[in-house]
Amino acid sequence: MPAMTPDTHRAPPTSAFRALAVAALAWAPPGHAAPPSTPPGDADIDLLLFLLAALFWGVAHVWTLLVVWAEARASGVRAPARKEAAHGR
Repeated sequence: MPAMTPDTHRAPPTSAFRALAVAALAWAPPGHAAPPSTPPGDADIDLLLFLLAALFWGVAHVWTLLVVWAEARASGVRAPARKEAAHGR
């Protein structure tokens, strides 16, 4: 009995799939996966956008915590009481 590997249950690749892959690779331009080069002056705007995103993330999370705290306080939700008598203490 052959060893059970993940490859055991795979269907062999078909020639139609290979032909489609070859056609797709031949059609794509050679630099389709290369990242665009960024000019040196774009580093400042990248830092600014990063800081704005970090500020937005921080404000959104603090606001969410504030809203959750205010809702819990307004609805009067209390922490569950400890049941010491159930444990014989």
